[in-house]
Amino acid sequence: MDSALAATASQWAADTNSAMFIQLVSGESAEGVLRALDKDLTQEDEDEGEEEEEENGADVIQFHPAFTYPIYGEHERVFGYKGLKIRLSYAAGSLATYVDVGCGKRIDEAETSVALRPDDIEGPLRKVLAAGAVCQTRTEFAQRVVHDTQTFRPVGRKVHEYQREEVYEIYEAGFASAEFRAYHQRMQTLVLLFIEGAQFIDDADERWLVYTVFERLDIGGAPSFTLVGFCTMYQFFSWPDRRRPRISQFLVLPPFQGQGHGSELYRYIHQAVRGNLDYTELTVEDPSEAFDDMRDRNDMRLLIDCAAFDGLEAPVSPSVLAELGSRFKISRRQITRCVEMGLLRRLGKSAADQYRLFVKRRIYAQNADLLAGLDEAEKKRKVAESYAAVVDDYHRILSLL
Repeated sequence: MDSALAATASQWAADTNSAMFIQLVSGESAEGVLRALDKDLTQEDEDEGEEEEEENGADVIQFHPAFTYPIYGEHERVFGYKGLKIRLSYAAGSLATYVDVGCGKRIDEAETSVALRPDDIEGPLRKVLAAGAVCQTRTEFAQRVVHDTQTFRPVGRKVHEYQREEVYEIYEAGFASAEFRAYHQRMQTLVLLFIEGAQFIDDADERWLVYTVFERLDIGGAPSFTLVGFCTMYQFFSWPDRRRPRISQFLVLPPFQGQGHGSELYRYIHQAVRGNLDYTELTVEDPSEAFDDMRDRNDMRLLIDCAAFDGLEAPVSPSVLAELGSRFKISRRQITRCVEMGLLRRLGKSAADQYRLFVKRRIYAQNADLLAGLDEAEKKRKVAESYAAVVDDYHRILSLL
């Protein structure tokens, strides 16, 4: 490709993370919903998570995905468009879906020296959507939004309610319910768009539990629901007759992040696990840094409130760590981390050497294979560096409590 053609081609490349807009839509009239969508399709880009309220009560909450590589490839770019906008619209509660793709110009409409075709936008996106939930026209979608705003109720068993500025409800459901399987198929696309490396889970396996969080509003004298986030949890067998629950996917949608919803959901799940005699400890599959921070804060608050660290001094024996982990149903690695933070929180100068030795022994044991090939001086240096990083991170977490 010559330089002139390459320069021309680059003008037609679009970043799909920026081009895609996810919308949660609710409304009291189809005309109002259509007007809200029309306005949103033609106006300047809204800030992340901004909500547009129409006088007729039609609401659009709009935000970008974090990832689109599961749909459009690792480079997250498509070719052949200028001013590309990909609208993935959902009815706010039921997640009835509509896809609308618009652009300023397509390359096959332009005069170029070589005939070029634009990439397919809708095809790859529709492959990851629940086919039965996708509306074929904007009018059909608007009518579905109005119907679902008035009639949709979360699927599953309501297990918890809490309040911020509005009321929020948590529901528990499993795949034994055909109604929930259908709902999950609409919801699972969001996993690809916001959780790195995520894949669809097997909804034929009834060992999955799914927790959903909804905002409950009063619209026209009736409750109306908007999806806030969800968590999938798998129940592994634990010999001889118990189950080991593991959090797999955990997502709070961007407009609702930073408001404590993740902590509310995590605390409820952990409380439910602690209260269930059939469960051993709660574990987490490949947690993100943000999830680790949230879990650390909530586990530490629980342990402090329950006086779990009272009387502990470094070094803490393996049997004491095992007893604490069993009592609070926290995994061995996590309870060790929390105990180290708990000791650091009230560390006095006289205990500093014992604490340092306690943590360094744990670091060495967890990294023995990596350290095995180093000489003694290099081992000490590596462990000291790791210790300093761990303590700095503990101080950061403790400052957030």
